[in-house]
Amino acid sequence: MTSSGTGRCWQVRPTSRSGVGRLPGVELAAVADPDRELLDRIATCHGIESCYRDALALIDDDSLDAIILATPDEQHVSQAMAALERGRHLFVEKPLASTWEEGRELQQLAVSHGVLLQVGMILRYEASHRWLYSQIEAGLFGDLVSFRGQRNCSRRSFQGIADRIHTVHRTLIHDIDLLLWFSGSQVISVMAMDYRQGSHLSPNGCLAMLKLANGCVAQLESSWYVPDHSPVNVISDHWSGCIDAELAVVGTQRSARINGLQSPLQVWTNQQLQSPDLSLWPSINGRVFGALREQLADFLGCVASGQSSKVADVKSAVEALRIAQAVVEACRTNTVVSLNS
Repeated sequence: MTSSGTGRCWQVRPTSRSGVGRLPGVELAAVADPDRELLDRIATCHGIESCYRDALALIDDDSLDAIILATPDEQHVSQAMAALERGRHLFVEKPLASTWEEGRELQQLAVSHGVLLQVGMILRYEASHRWLYSQIEAGLFGDLVSFRGQRNCSRRSFQGIADRIHTVHRTLIHDIDLLLWFSGSQVISVMAMDYRQGSHLSPNGCLAMLKLANGCVAQLESSWYVPDHSPVNVISDHWSGCIDAELAVVGTQRSARINGLQSPLQVWTNQQLQSPDLSLWPSINGRVFGALREQLADFLGCVASGQSSKVADVKSAVEALRIAQAVVEACRTNTVVSLNS
């Protein structure tokens, strides 16, 4: 951070731009995007002077204190490594990497260079999930008996990820992270099966059963078959569609459910029913609110204080990658994968 307390950072995701640029004490100093027209529009809108067509060129900018990396998933590891090696504090959208080994290497690299590394597990900052976590942490649920996470997405969105990233790393990673967060326990074994159409890298659907050291059993499900005319609950300037998400937690004393599809706001148009999510990254009059804003504020606050996040620790993000890798392996081999070691 500069002596005046103004942070300088870079990011590319449209919602992140609005979220960062309006945080107090933060200067959105540079941006990179390969699309020249989009880059010019961003720079004009946010008054940014330093613009790059290449992420690595921006990472070389020594005037920056922190970088927010929201590039395509397959670019995360190489770009994150470059940023950490240059001593930049770094926020990376999930997934941190596509393998546990790569994630652990990035974690160790951050430690060796004395910089902060944080991963965008946004649901830890969403109000319903954060409130539920506080109740579980306070012991009000007793011992956790079961955890069920469902995250099914629009059919038309599958082609955009089919050969870029595995479903486990794209969607199921959120629920793996929530399981680790809520349970405070380790996953010791994994069973999983997938459903495939074609020879894509990613399966069209995946179902996993996980056993935890504390006795809790978890069921996680994700697929890409939500019909085209389902209610639209994700509406942004770069993507719209449906994420049919649900979380159910059963404890010995209480149980709870979060339904991510049902918004209190519903809008009917001639083409569709819109049920816009108002908790993750709602954009209103050019300002972004919700969990995304809270997440970025936490990261930049940590950069300013020099302290790691108390909400989203990189150790958990790396452990989630280890579990994700076990799910992929269980699908491939049709066997139970042990994680006791």
